[in-house]
Amino acid sequence: MIADFHNDILTSINFTSLPKSYYKKNKVVTAVYNDGRSFSQALSLCKKSPLIAFEDIGYKDFDCEKAIKVKPVYVGLTWNYENQFAFGCKTDGGLKESGRKIIKTLNDNKITVDTAHICRKSFKDIIDCADFVINSHTCFSSVYQHSRNIEDWQIEAIIEKGGLIGLTCCGYFMTGEKICKKTDFIRQIDYFCSKFGYKNLCVGTDFYGSDFFPDGINDYEQLEDFFYSLEKLGYSKEQINSIKYDNLNFFLENYYGRLPNV
Repeated sequence: MIADFHNDILTSINFTSLPKSYYKKNKVVTAVYNDGRSFSQALSLCKKSPLIAFEDIGYKDFDCEKAIKVKPVYVGLTWNYENQFAFGCKTDGGLKESGRKIIKTLNDNKITVDTAHICRKSFKDIIDCADFVINSHTCFSSVYQHSRNIEDWQIEAIIEKGGLIGLTCCGYFMTGEKICKKTDFIRQIDYFCSKFGYKNLCVGTDFYGSDFFPDGINDYEQLEDFFYSLEKLGYSKEQINSIKYDNLNFFLENYYGRLPNV
């Protein structure tokens, strides 16, 4: 089994319906990516999956009350760039007043804020005012520097909030070469576990939202095979199961409280 913090299948080009296999065995949080669609269109996509998240709420017609009714697992304020709420990782600036107001409403409704695409200054502001903070899909700057990767102090800040960090399979965040191997993925896991333990780490694949995955890890069956291989590298079954399933499952049961009917 795999529990996935971030999958973009709902907004992929070829999406028609969600394969039953996704929820037959795995728990998959399906994120709705803005991509120029209206918020009304985004809400219609939310009906197609039991575990929903908003990757970027910078819609012109965004309605926070309607978003809350969907019961998202998490909400991301922006995607890489500036919008009416915050600054993304390709820009630089603090949280805007409208962003602070949105977070206050999210706090009141116990909805988690996702910092995956946020710049450093906006991240600091989110940590200061959000009760529930996670990063749904990222890699680690201490292993490889990329604008989407997070620094150690950001990891520590999320952990102090009791949040989870989803390690993405996206190879662009792991290596400067146009080749990504399983060893690059393992380096990310090794680094996190050696410095921060394994209880705040899960998987946020970014399947259907990216490409260039390690050695052709393109689906959950291949990803599960990869995790089996970690036992040969000295990882215990408890560590492996925690990262690939148990940590996120615990979050969904205890902090989110609404699991899909499978």
